[in-house]
Formats: sequence, C-alpha cells, structure tokens
Amino acid sequence: MTPEQYAALEPNKVLLTMRIIAGALMAGVVSFGGVVAMTVINGQPQQGQQVAGNANPILYIGIVFATLAVIARFVVPSLIAKHMVAGIVKLASSGMATGPKELFGRLLTVAQTKMIIEDALLEGACFCNLIAVMITRSMISVGLVAGLFVLMALNFPTMGKLAGFIEEQKDLISM
Repeated sequence: MTPEQYAALEPNKVLLTMRIIAGALMAGVVSFGGVVAMTVINGQPQQGQQVAGNANPILYIGIVFATLAVIARFVVPSLIAKHMVAGIVKLASSGMATGPKELFGRLLTVAQTKMIIEDALLEGACFCNLIAVMITRSMISVGLVAGLFVLMALNFPTMGKLAGFIEEQKDLISM
C-alpha cells in the first residue's frame, strides 16, 4: 500500500473487514462441522475404523495440533505484530512517514494481520480435529473443536479491542 492509502484507512472500515474475515473463518468451521456431523450421523464406520477406544493416531495428532495451535495463537501473532510495529517505529523515527494518519493506518493493518493469524491458527486445528471426529467418532475431538471455536469467538474484533491495541502501540511510535 502507498502512504496515502494507509492514511486513508478508517477504523470503522478496517473493523468491518476484520469482522468479515473473523466471521468467515468461523463460518468455515461451522460449515465443515455440519458436514462432519451429517457424515457421522448417517455413516457407518469404515472398514478398519475403530469407533470404540479411540486408539486411532489421528486422535492424538488432533490433540497435539490443538495444543500447539493454542500456544502458537498466543505467541506467534504477538511476535509478528511486534516486528511490524518496530518497522513502523523505524519509519516514524526516520521521518519517512507522511504523518500521523499514515502511521495510524499502518497500525490498523497490524491489528488486522494479528487477528487473522490468531484465528487462522485456531481454524486449522479445528479442521484437523473435525477430521478426527469423522475418523474416530471421538468426543475428545468434539470437545477440542468446541474449545478452539470458543477461543475464536472470544477473539472476535470489537472497537474496544481495536482501540486498546492501537493505544498500546501509540506510545512506542510517539504519534
């Protein structure tokens, strides 16, 4: 994006985009969850499939994936956002920025990027565990999907969350 495009970004429009993206990621989980539910309800176990006992390795893969995704959700996006904000600080201190509006717009894109990464990590773990539900019929996997989905829902963007993120970063940039 050009400096002028960053300067033209408005919080309400960025928030709307963030909400659409978050909603789409959640809708993907719900849609695939519906397909899995219909498959499990209407389907018979496939040959060689173990329904009782849940000894299928995909169950354990789903558990590990969910655990790693939750850890990564709290670490990776923050590191990426910190790196992006450091780039904005460098831009501001070098005098290369066109002004506070551009810097503000850049911070809005950092918030959006951070939210997308957070939810995408959780969405991937949801899909993995939905596949585990199809294969193993495990309630453990169902519980993991529910927990991951709740984390996605709690992360849904609000103006308060966006404003809080911007305020935290403004001090670093001296806008």
